[in-house]
Amino acid sequence: MPVGKPSRRAAILTVAGQTFLRLGYADASMDRIAAEVGGSKSTLYRYFPSKAALFAAYVEEVGALACAALAAVDIEGNEPEAVLEDTARAYLDLILAPSALAMTRLVMAETGRFPEVGRIFYERGIQRTEQRIAAILQCLAERGGAPDWKYLALPGAAAHFRALCESGPHEGCVWGLRDAVSREEVARTARRAVVHFLRGWSGQVPRATESREANISG
Repeated sequence: MPVGKPSRRAAILTVAGQTFLRLGYADASMDRIAAEVGGSKSTLYRYFPSKAALFAAYVEEVGALACAALAAVDIEGNEPEAVLEDTARAYLDLILAPSALAMTRLVMAETGRFPEVGRIFYERGIQRTEQRIAAILQCLAERGGAPDWKYLALPGAAAHFRALCESGPHEGCVWGLRDAVSREEVARTARRAVVHFLRGWSGQVPRATESREANISG
């Protein structure tokens, strides 16, 4: 990690993020970012060796709080369905955050010209988040209980779970069809994702989940 003050690094990331989102990846040059930060380009390069490295750090910064929320999901102290709902809400909080939505739109617009933008976003954002979800599913599978829970540890389960969470109001927000999602709608979307995930992935619906399904439209 580059030597430097954490506060200075944080300030650079804040300005760089604003610049990326305002100008796009192509036009957000290191010269421009250095000028807006208020320092020399050599100082900027001391913290981040390239624009790609700076962009990757910003992607990690955007997802840091949500990844912490996923890591803090209480797996042992709750029933499996409740754990999955907590996981879904944490992920929804990430992808519905204004900064994450803006980043998603930026990546969608720039990846065709700059494939490294999509790669960074996938590796530093989507893939890391999916790995945290997979770790939660693995823990639930190892807890035992109903036989169908073992399917949660199969490859692809976390990607399926993530896609079900994204299939709700997130799409409308990404495309600018709506501005905000209420906490109630986030909770309903999380419940719906869990119900369909368990039914589709294991081929069975645990009894506890059947009762939750009745409340999805409530």
